[in-house]
Amino acid sequence: MSSLGSILSVARTAMQAQQAAMQTTSQNIANASVAGYSAQRVNLAANTPERLTYGDLGTGVGIQSVTRNRNSLLDVQYRSASTSASGYQQTSDILAQVESVFGEPTTDGLSATMDAMFNAWDDLANDPSGAVARTAVRAKGSELAAMFNGLAARLDEVDGNDRTELATNVAQVNALLDKIGTLNPVIAGNEAGNSSANDLRDERDRTLDQLSTLMNARVIEHSDGSVAVYSGGRLLVDGDNVHHLAASGASTVAITIQGDTESLANLGGKLAAGVDAINTQLPAVQRGLDALAGSIVREVNAIHSSGQAFSGNPPVARAGGNFFTQTGGAGTGDLAQTARGMSLDVSLSDLTNIVATGATATGPGDNSVATRIAALRDSTVTLYDAGGAPVASTTLGSYFRQVMSDLGLASSQATDLATAQKTLVTQADSRRESVSGVATDEELVQLIKQQQAYAAAARVISAVDEMSRTLLAIGQ
Repeated sequence: MSSLGSILSVARTAMQAQQAAMQTTSQNIANASVAGYSAQRVNLAANTPERLTYGDLGTGVGIQSVTRNRNSLLDVQYRSASTSASGYQQTSDILAQVESVFGEPTTDGLSATMDAMFNAWDDLANDPSGAVARTAVRAKGSELAAMFNGLAARLDEVDGNDRTELATNVAQVNALLDKIGTLNPVIAGNEAGNSSANDLRDERDRTLDQLSTLMNARVIEHSDGSVAVYSGGRLLVDGDNVHHLAASGASTVAITIQGDTESLANLGGKLAAGVDAINTQLPAVQRGLDALAGSIVREVNAIHSSGQAFSGNPPVARAGGNFFTQTGGAGTGDLAQTARGMSLDVSLSDLTNIVATGATATGPGDNSVATRIAALRDSTVTLYDAGGAPVASTTLGSYFRQVMSDLGLASSQATDLATAQKTLVTQADSRRESVSGVATDEELVQLIKQQQAYAAAARVISAVDEMSRTLLAIGQ
């Protein structure tokens, strides 16, 4: 009977092993459409045989482990591509918002509004004493100042939205780091007894995938199953020890580890794109807008104040004043607020203060000032930055077109790079999925094999039962 007992024991281990394998296969099939789920496999091995004088007899099969189908190198490739793709897409989205602020080319944008103002001065040159022409000059000048004010305000809105989104992304990074720090000790504890924590590992990998869209993250796995996460050479997570990030700074912003002042290098992802937009891209567009507004204020005022205004009957001449007023700036040395603070001079509430006549004219019929201001549209002028340094020598229209061209080129490049990187993400994900994903056809084949093995083991038990009955019958 002892030999029959051994056969029963072998059959029992076979049934138990195949039952566990079928359960794992069923789990794979059930999670086939779950993002980030890694197919699992029950690894079987023959039990230690029984050594007898005439040789070894098998004692059945045992479950060695339940493992995930996962390749860490493919994870690294996927996350690297994901970091780049999300960063370029973030840049593309922000620059698209900036482009929408200007909406160029359009019939009611800044370029058209500048043309309308210079056309009004052209009309005044044709009728230097006309009240209708002066009213048009004042209206078009006011519209141009309001256009600059509005564009600056909308750029501020984009900047504010970007800062809000950056703060949200930093908070999301911190939440993901906390989650990794929470999962690490649980995984290490579950695997301490040579067990497996496959579902928890999948959850941690999904968390690391999410983190990779926000920033560069280098992951190092320890022997106990926990991981350390680094970014820019700085440790963010190790076991359950977590270092949070912080966004600091007013005009310019930096991402640091909380309690530290050193900016994280090579951030990547959405964090890097947000910081670059705040510190570089948006200020560059704003500087271009301010330089243009400042040049118009400076050039128009210089000509306008050089002439004479006439009023009364007979006409009496008086020195011309400024056409525009600039608040928040001080001449060519400080134009940082020109676009925001540009307005018509308050003296222009009186139409006679609009100057069309030159300094040497003896009456209001002269049009030399109006002609010179109208000619500014096609004149080469020097434009300055906020510090008073020259940035370009060209016409006003050409400079604005160059600012818009640079913006469009940067936006187009970011969009093209985002598209290219998304293709790499898709390819990397496909390679990873080919290893870790669930192939239902393959699982069904496995299920049939396991079912047949289980049925065969059950048949062995039936055979032993028949043999036992035969032996009992002989004994009687």
